[in-house]
Amino acid sequence: MKDFLRLLFIAILSFVIVGVAIAYTRDSDVLARLTTAVDTSALPRLEFPAADPNAPDDDGATEIWISRPRADQWVGLAGFPDSAEIRFALPSGINFSAGTLKLALDSQLGADGDGRVTISVDGVRRGEVVLDAGLTRHEVEIALAPDELLSNAVVVTLDGRGTTSGGQICPVDAANSGAAITLSADSGLALFTDDPIDTRAVRIATMGDPAWLGLGSDAEGQAQAIWARQGLARKGMEVRFAAADATPDLVMAQVGGSALTLDPDGRVAVSGAAGIDALLAARMSASMLPAPDAWPVSVDELSAETLLKNFRGSRRWTIPYALADLPDGLMPRRFAIDLKTSTLAPGNDWVVRVSLNGNLLKTERFDGQEDTISLDVTLPFEIQTLSNAILIELIDTSPNDSICRAGPDAQAQLLPTSRLTPQGVQPTEGWPQMVRALAADQTIGLKVATTLSRGEVRTAAALLGSFLPVRSSVVFGTEVDTAPAKIQMTTAGGLKSALRLAGQFGAGAQTIWLVVPNEDKDPTLIAVADPRAAALIEHLDDNAAVMLIDR
Repeated sequence: MKDFLRLLFIAILSFVIVGVAIAYTRDSDVLARLTTAVDTSALPRLEFPAADPNAPDDDGATEIWISRPRADQWVGLAGFPDSAEIRFALPSGINFSAGTLKLALDSQLGADGDGRVTISVDGVRRGEVVLDAGLTRHEVEIALAPDELLSNAVVVTLDGRGTTSGGQICPVDAANSGAAITLSADSGLALFTDDPIDTRAVRIATMGDPAWLGLGSDAEGQAQAIWARQGLARKGMEVRFAAADATPDLVMAQVGGSALTLDPDGRVAVSGAAGIDALLAARMSASMLPAPDAWPVSVDELSAETLLKNFRGSRRWTIPYALADLPDGLMPRRFAIDLKTSTLAPGNDWVVRVSLNGNLLKTERFDGQEDTISLDVTLPFEIQTLSNAILIELIDTSPNDSICRAGPDAQAQLLPTSRLTPQGVQPTEGWPQMVRALAADQTIGLKVATTLSRGEVRTAAALLGSFLPVRSSVVFGTEVDTAPAKIQMTTAGGLKSALRLAGQFGAGAQTIWLVVPNEDKDPTLIAVADPRAAALIEHLDDNAAVMLIDR
């Protein structure tokens, strides 16, 4: 009998233990009743911080948002491996209490793809993002301390590694990898300052991107606004004309006054070239590239990437340049290329291809055992336009000796010693000759014949920015009449009316040129004395913005 009771007790005890274990693991009502029976007030309390101690304390501080540079262009990583550098220019004259880097990465990987993006700030690794197959979005915030905001820029580097073959042993050629990681245009840098918001430096830094520029209330004011907009845009600051009923961030002041001031309405008043330079220095000094002032012109003066890059298969560099931005308005006729490369296995070669505006200029093969490549390319003037782009492509021709489709990583760098030179015959007609002639004039007078609409002013600024030499000294108002070269902006309707009243241009027609928009191509430049000019003017829409160059 005692043995039977002992066995019964053991069975009941086992049932209770198993029941409690099941209740605990399944979060059953039994467990809930047991836990509520405990007096939690008697348990010791642990204090946890309410927020991340490294997060910026922005209570009461003014936030300044620095948008991702080149917001109108694609920025990111294409294939594996790849890297990208983004420079966030810091406004000058402001004491920053903290900052937060906010990055949004939109990744697209093939069905079998995976990878990783390393985020570095000023050369220090600050984050890693693991990439999965398909379309995904990753949002990363990196807190920056005040001592990290003492320079004029925050440099962010993205390095991507991965595969689109499900982690197999074979790497994937970056040119055909089925992988793209986009740094979204809503990425940026949030800065916080305790400085008074009504100071000029803070007012300039907190302007929107793009900033809004006053259209001008009269013809002279519009001429200054048109000139300012094209000048700011060519130096990297996006500015748009404000609507008539909107309050602009920027207004043009009379030339000769203070370069940069705050007017009674709190707007930033800009005066002349000195005011534009001061505005750019205050808002984005780190991203300013001074216009080349002498030949030869090196590629690092033209925004080309000259950093060391890892790649598989091939690597490309694009060198943009505009004739009006080059010294003396001269056209480059030769391009000397210097590349530094890793060495290839014996018997393998590098191939270099160079094209200009989509036209192949030269292809040459180099020994892969050499670590430097030098190539001299002639730039024909027949295929150059006002705005140009040279494309350099370096190709690793190493064959596949294994089951993999591509070999190991290679490295290459476009050296800053690569340069453009003007040696050669210069064109004697068309836009090249006109830009060169305008660059030789010490002063250019800029005038608006009659006030223009907002759309007409926008077109006029784009036209002017395409051919006005960047170092030209421009005058307005009464000084226009004494300038050796004059540019007058009007509409086709206004020009037709003037011609009907005057009957003809007169004896000075031989020195007057007409500039007309031509969609996405170079503007049409035609001498007014040319018999074809009358028909061209007659067929223009009355609201079309046109220009007359008199020199």
